[in-house]
Amino acid sequence: MGCSIKLFIFSVLLLCVSCDRPILDIHSFQDNEWGIEDAITFDIKVKDATLKKELSLFFRNTLNYEFRNLFLLVEIYTESHMLETDTLEYAIADKYGRWLGSGLGETRDNYLLLNQNYSFPKTGNYRIVIKHGMRSDPLVGVSKLGFKFK
Repeated sequence: MGCSIKLFIFSVLLLCVSCDRPILDIHSFQDNEWGIEDAITFDIKVKDATLKKELSLFFRNTLNYEFRNLFLLVEIYTESHMLETDTLEYAIADKYGRWLGSGLGETRDNYLLLNQNYSFPKTGNYRIVIKHGMRSDPLVGVSKLGFKFK
């Protein structure tokens, strides 16, 4: 093999290895129920605070989910204190009761954007804490909640 081909292959491999791959962490709910006091936590490590990050959620519900929307209470913590808190609402079904997510059978998958260009103030460890803000306790028909960080 020629030197230029070896250099090209090495460069491609280096790019693939050094790319900042998204981190996806998924929590599964026991008995498809989410209690009002049950906080779901996701721990992340920010290696470069100069880069803006996309924060998003994956929400899988069963057909037993009885609401058109989902309210989430989201808190972001540094190692020493709470950085911010927010209440978010996502549509899960339209006004006619048709599911907005994709899926077949008994489940629907929804991809929810938290923030497309989030700036962490410094490098280090962070914790994302999420509770549901619905009136139902427990919230029935909830299968999985995932957090994606890229």
